[in-house]
Amino acid sequence: MLLELRRSLGLVAPADGAQAPERDKWVIDASRAGLRERLLEFWRYRRVLAYFSTRAVTSMYQGMALGVFWLFARPLLPIAISAFVFGSLLKVPSDGVPYFLFFLTGSCTWMLFERGLLLVSRSFAQASSLMKKVYFPRLIAPFSAMLPAVVNFAIYMALLLAVAVYYLVSDHHWYLLIGPRLLLGAMAIALTLLFTVAVGLWTSVWMTQFPDLKFGLRYVTRFWFYATPVIYPMSQVPPEHRWLVYVNPMAPLVETFKWSTLGIGEFPFGPLLTSTVVIAAVFVGGVWYFGRAEAAAVDDL
Repeated sequence: MLLELRRSLGLVAPADGAQAPERDKWVIDASRAGLRERLLEFWRYRRVLAYFSTRAVTSMYQGMALGVFWLFARPLLPIAISAFVFGSLLKVPSDGVPYFLFFLTGSCTWMLFERGLLLVSRSFAQASSLMKKVYFPRLIAPFSAMLPAVVNFAIYMALLLAVAVYYLVSDHHWYLLIGPRLLLGAMAIALTLLFTVAVGLWTSVWMTQFPDLKFGLRYVTRFWFYATPVIYPMSQVPPEHRWLVYVNPMAPLVETFKWSTLGIGEFPFGPLLTSTVVIAAVFVGGVWYFGRAEAAAVDDL
């Protein structure tokens, strides 16, 4: 009976040498879930997202002798040195506000992007041990890596408020604005977060295939930093060349945040609208590419 079953399934040739009946061929392949299914799955595993995010934040100060204090001391030193070099030595203009405050305000937005991009790009490597043991939506890894960058941004904002209080005492002038335009600053921060994840969805996959990219990415972000109006105001860029600066999607975001926080410069409505469209396109393309390449990326870990 077993032999007949094997013959009927086509696993062995018939005894009389006759041709085996032609049978349908079955191909087993992984079905690709659509965007809606991925979002629903992402929501079902939200507790895993909270776990990875919390673990990423605690790893920021775990093992440090100075503990949480180091989180504030670490960004303050490079900002103070840069402000001294560009503001005191090179005399870079700052549109009427103290250069230290000007540079710190621009760094709030930029460091959210730079720090977040490096963390998101390494998210697959950070979660590789669990990815090989337990299933969860791979999209959780890059999104959870953003929380340390958000905490870092909150630290920069606390430093910004402290510096503003210092200048209020020393110069008797309050440089920070309070009003409806702060909503545009919040929108710029939200777009920065979205752009960081959008670019990170691409680089996180590439980094599993090309590990050396983690070194090259730091060089790219350094050049990108100088192409963004963080250390200099847009008023110092000739009007006929400003479109070259605004080709960079981060430039309108930094300018919008400085305009809404310090009231300096001009609101870049057109460049901000273009930047929003570019960020949306990069994000949609990143989700599509990540969904197609995530399986191969996990195998490369």
